[in-house]
Amino acid sequence: MLVQKAIRNLIIGNGNFIESHGEYKQVMLSGQYALIGILLCMLYSFINIIQTKYAPATSLFVFGIVILILIWSIILHRQGRHCRANYFLLPTMNIAVYLFASSESPKTGAFIFFISTSIAAFAVFSYRQRLLSILFAVFTYALFILAYFIDFSILPKREYSDDVLLFNVVVNFTAALPASVMAIYLMISLNHYSALQLVSNNRLLTKTNEELDRFVYSTSHDLRAPLASVLGLIDIAGKSSSPEEVSRYLGMMKERIHSLDKFIKDITDYSRNNRLDIQREAINLHQLSTEIWETLKFAPEAQYIKFVVDIPDHIEVMADKGRLVTIMSNLISNAIRYHDHKKEEKFIKLRHQVNGKGFYLRIEDNGQGIAPEYQNKVFEMFFRANEKSKGSGLGLYIVKETISKLSGTIRLESTPGKGSTFVIKIPY
Repeated sequence: MLVQKAIRNLIIGNGNFIESHGEYKQVMLSGQYALIGILLCMLYSFINIIQTKYAPATSLFVFGIVILILIWSIILHRQGRHCRANYFLLPTMNIAVYLFASSESPKTGAFIFFISTSIAAFAVFSYRQRLLSILFAVFTYALFILAYFIDFSILPKREYSDDVLLFNVVVNFTAALPASVMAIYLMISLNHYSALQLVSNNRLLTKTNEELDRFVYSTSHDLRAPLASVLGLIDIAGKSSSPEEVSRYLGMMKERIHSLDKFIKDITDYSRNNRLDIQREAINLHQLSTEIWETLKFAPEAQYIKFVVDIPDHIEVMADKGRLVTIMSNLISNAIRYHDHKKEEKFIKLRHQVNGKGFYLRIEDNGQGIAPEYQNKVFEMFFRANEKSKGSGLGLYIVKETISKLSGTIRLESTPGKGSTFVIKIPY
């Protein structure tokens, strides 16, 4: 991992990022080709220095120029000019291979690099730049023809002993094979990644379409019902001459409007969770829990409920505060709404557990509980366990989707008549 990170920082630059997965892989491959080319030039420069009888000065000069151009291509990658970097990389690699392949025996295996450079042309450019890939491949083939069918060499001709020939073949093949494999592997992995993305997007699209169908059906009912009720109450109140009855009707209207407002807020929370990026920050769990309770404790159902925060006031966790508020508010609201009127002591307790990988949050109540046959359904969109339910049917669905967005999990433990406990795990 440390080596990979070091290579990544060397090619792209520490603190620089590439959003596209495919482009990132192509840039890394291009930079790795440049590094391989630099290492090969340094190796052959060393060999030429040892073999002084072959007048290494010209070869060393060519090696030096190639190394400088390859370094420049890496610098361009670090500046974010990736396409331009390839314009320097590919011609330099091809010309360098041509210069040395044309000046030595074919038995050295230098021609193998023509295959690697032609494959590289298709690997480092995107589909939109496929014409450039084809042009570079044609250029590679033209240099191959010049090197092996035309007796012309810019560099001095070199003759090697059988041992040196064998050494060169091994080195050239050892470098060319992984270079070619890297390019082919990149193209296969990008195709695989695209296929996975397509499957994932299809699943998401199917899920979205199903949710949209249910959403349109349910919202048309849940939005119209309170409005129709308010209109009916207005009509009845207009015909009543009793101030007490009018006051009672106004109270009923207020209750319907609050229900509609809660439903609209649930829709907003759902939309916000899908659209907004995750923003992690240090959050004091005890303080946040207390703030949420302060906004909910004045509800009529909350008057006789004891709220217990069993979390030390110094505990901080890393999470998206807005989403954590949505999760906790919905779960605490549900605990308030479905408390057990028959019990003298009603409570809602919050506990936690923190480790290096994330944190757990337990929200426990001694309310009505949830029947076993409904426990796997409560997180579905618009699910209501009974017709008397006052909720929108979105609360727990939003909780699950929000936790999913944070790559977390939620587990329900409930016994009818005894209460419910929701266990949330949020990873860092």
